[in-house]
Amino acid sequence: MAGWIIYLIKRATPNTKDRYHTLFQSSPSALIELDEQWNIVGWNTNAQMTFGWKESEVIGRHIIDLLVPMKDRGHVHTSLLKAKQEGKSDSKNFNLTKGKKEIFCEWHNSRIDHEYPGILCTARDITEITSHVSTLTHQACHDPLTGVTNRAVMDDRLHHAIDRAQRAGSKIVLYFIDLNDFKIINDQYGHEAGDKILIGIASALRACLRNSDTISRFGGDEFIIIVEDIEGEEHIQSVLTAIEFAISEPIILDNESSLVANASIGMAIYPDDATDADSLIKAADVAMYLRKKTKNKKPRAKATIRKKTPISLELPLYPDSIA
Repeated sequence: MAGWIIYLIKRATPNTKDRYHTLFQSSPSALIELDEQWNIVGWNTNAQMTFGWKESEVIGRHIIDLLVPMKDRGHVHTSLLKAKQEGKSDSKNFNLTKGKKEIFCEWHNSRIDHEYPGILCTARDITEITSHVSTLTHQACHDPLTGVTNRAVMDDRLHHAIDRAQRAGSKIVLYFIDLNDFKIINDQYGHEAGDKILIGIASALRACLRNSDTISRFGGDEFIIIVEDIEGEEHIQSVLTAIEFAISEPIILDNESSLVANASIGMAIYPDDATDADSLIKAADVAMYLRKKTKNKKPRAKATIRKKTPISLELPLYPDSIA
């Protein structure tokens, strides 16, 4: 529709040209007309509102040089070229305003094949919408307290990791972490202290692992870590050591005290201990339970499902003065 407005402006009689120009200027979208070299030859009121420049400041300037940051120039060039060759193209990319602010826009580009060929671009600022969607997506995928992935995302990632490992003939290690005496901490120091313990441990785990590793809050005081592309026993042990060290770091409760957490950690390896996601989690859970119950130093055990009976909390968290 906007393309026809451009065409009619070009072909209109003097009496009607103002009318079509008014339609172009009053469009609810940012409309930018380009010539065949992608220089700006038309710029409506909403383009000025979106990007900050007046029409007199942009006429004759190349749209990519004016509006597109370096990181997206190749993408925008491809999109405009597609519109020129195939008639239309759509894209979403970052843009720059006159005030050097970076915004995110949705673009629809249409080739103009009339007396004055070029491209008509329709732009819409979707920065706030995209930010809102990203926030909702993050909230749906992450534990609201600790910020690590939630159980549903962990389960999905584990299934995909197993599929990749099966195709590649590689191994995965899953670590099951259970904090000791967490109920005692909540009872003795309050739930705010318990929350600080969980947040601190999650942060420490993120710092000691790769971005490609998955850290998930599996339950109240339980975490699961998934590590792909295992390179051997030494790699497995080094990750375990890093996890144990991270958990043992003192966590500040207030200006006068901190706590040093203690946890039982079990692990299971795909495909050695189990060949599906549920069985791998159960195998690591069993190993963790036996390690907690028997104080066995070995973090692996045969994958037999543990009985769901309460166990005593044997390994304490130790108060640690930070005076």
